[in-house]
Amino acid sequence: MKGKSGQQLAGENVAKVKAWIDDRNRHRDWHEYAFNNRINRCALAEELDFSTSVCTQNKAVRALLEAADELWFTNEEMDKASHDAAHERALKRTGQISSTNNALTRRVAELEAENRSLRRQLDAYKELEALISAGSPGFRP
Repeated sequence: MKGKSGQQLAGENVAKVKAWIDDRNRHRDWHEYAFNNRINRCALAEELDFSTSVCTQNKAVRALLEAADELWFTNEEMDKASHDAAHERALKRTGQISSTNNALTRRVAELEAENRSLRRQLDAYKELEALISAGSPGFRP
């Protein structure tokens, strides 16, 4: 029995890479294989048990890997940029909310102090009213 032809090996390698990409999409774990915003070809070749040259010499494999790189890592950069922009907006909004919260906290403290003062005055007036109502000396009923 003879070994496999180059075409047969190339076809098997394409099938392996397709299955590997499908598996990564299913598990969403392609970040484990990332290197410089692309798939780590050495790790891929080792895992799929073929030479790293397959990643560059086999046109179908190269096209599959480039498409996966584009899908997984180019969009990730855009997502990261939009995430960073959203994060900056959230930080700015948090700062505004914090500032508003501090102003409201100060206002609540002022109102509580005023409330305590007014309650003390009310208590004093109630005591005076009680004295007047009771007909204490010096007060007319």
